[in-house]
Amino acid sequence: MSPSLIALMAGAACFAAHAMLSLILLRVPGRASPAARHAASAGFTHLIGTIIAAMAFEPLPYWPIAAASGFGAIVWLFAYSAVYKSVSLRILTQLAHTKGNSLSLDEVSSQFVRPEFTARIGVLLAMGCIHCDGNSYRLTRKGQLIARRIRLVQRLCGIERSGLYGG
Repeated sequence: MSPSLIALMAGAACFAAHAMLSLILLRVPGRASPAARHAASAGFTHLIGTIIAAMAFEPLPYWPIAAASGFGAIVWLFAYSAVYKSVSLRILTQLAHTKGNSLSLDEVSSQFVRPEFTARIGVLLAMGCIHCDGNSYRLTRKGQLIARRIRLVQRLCGIERSGLYGG
């Protein structure tokens, strides 16, 4: 077997170890965010896996290990993020656990959509991006600058619409 193939397999093993360790770390109480726990797990398992592979299979190219391990860690983080934060997936899960697999639009709005928007408004207020003006919200100067930057990046990436069901 070639050293590059062995290195790819070592990277895959690093990822497998990361997946298992992150599942444990995500259940341990503490103040570290889930993203920080994923990063710590990915870094630790990559370091240890690379050292073990290098000791067992000298000489071994590093970059195939890094590519396989890093790719796996990113895919794992994206998959975790989707099920952790996705409003759509939470709605589907709730529907699956509801008698008749059915909820009215009012129930979905009150249980999922409104709380999510309320939380996001709170974040934007805390960041100083918006200001509450009676029953409406107004962009602050900081919010205007950030919105312009976001729109620039969207145009550079060819994104016509984004956001809730933006297509």
